[in-house]
Amino acid sequence: MKTLDRLLHNISLYGVIIAVFVMLILSVANILLRQFELTYLWIDPLVRHMVFLATFLGGSLAVGERQHIKIDILSRLLENSPNIFLKKILRVIILIATLLAVSILIYSSYQLVLLEMQSSMEVFLGIPSSYLIALITIGMGLIFLRLLVQLGLIFIDKEEF
Repeated sequence: MKTLDRLLHNISLYGVIIAVFVMLILSVANILLRQFELTYLWIDPLVRHMVFLATFLGGSLAVGERQHIKIDILSRLLENSPNIFLKKILRVIILIATLLAVSILIYSSYQLVLLEMQSSMEVFLGIPSSYLIALITIGMGLIFLRLLVQLGLIFIDKEEF
């Protein structure tokens, strides 16, 4: 389970690094090319969709490092408590609630992809918009997988708190 967690972490980390680097190169190249009155219309939409990709990969990293957004007042109150079992139960409840929310987002984004497939509009370089919107579903799926691994680590590897 730790090996899968490490693999997902590395995929997300290197994916974010590559995405940000490519976005930076393309944006700077686009600005420089404008000085020579050259423009490639596909650069701006590609960079916008790479922001989506980097966001979801960053979200996956945050989940793996337990730095994601969470509203859990009880865990703040139990922070200094010596009761490990209570902390573990609370963490499981929070992970299950987060998995449920992410499941709803995956389903909704999948429905959006299906709707977008009906219009089949080309965004750039012959790529249909539905493929690009599928990044949302894939990104949420990656976050879902990271949450499942976190949940598994609690039970399988007897993770410390």
